[in-house]
Amino acid sequence: MSDAEITPQEGSEKPEESIPAESMSGPEIEAEKGTTAEGAGSPETPAQSATTWPAKDVTDNDRLMAALAYATQVIVPVIVPVVMLLAEESKKRPFQKFHAIQSLGFLAAAVIYEILAAVVFTVLTVVTLGCLGCILWVLFVVPVVPALYYAYQAYKGLYFKIPFLTDFMVKNKWLEIPAE
Repeated sequence: MSDAEITPQEGSEKPEESIPAESMSGPEIEAEKGTTAEGAGSPETPAQSATTWPAKDVTDNDRLMAALAYATQVIVPVIVPVVMLLAEESKKRPFQKFHAIQSLGFLAAAVIYEILAAVVFTVLTVVTLGCLGCILWVLFVVPVVPALYYAYQAYKGLYFKIPFLTDFMVKNKWLEIPAE
């Protein structure tokens, strides 16, 4: 069809102007695209689609223990999350259990990172006759930043997904994302 066949005739109604996407809200954009929640099959829960979501029925003790699970990975790894998973009271608390398991997964990823960092540090230090050794020591402190950030998020009472790691742990059934 050519443009001449599509254009309106004299005296006919004026065609609708399109509304910019930034001025539309979520349902309007979905309706414009033709994808609504009814036609999308099973709707995703916030836990499946978001990277952080608030927890329900979380006590101050839950928040503190979850934060310690991540923060202590920097100083004394493994101890706090394992104690949380072995203690009867902590086993019953889904918030503590989720963060204890996820922090152990984070620790495993950090150990793998540290091994790779040691290889890179050694090779580049030898190649540059020790010159880069003065700078590359920073590679070994990199996991501290996300560990403290995750401790802060847990202390705020949030569930969160660590990129790649949480999905990997859920896929292998090591971790269960709590339902809202």
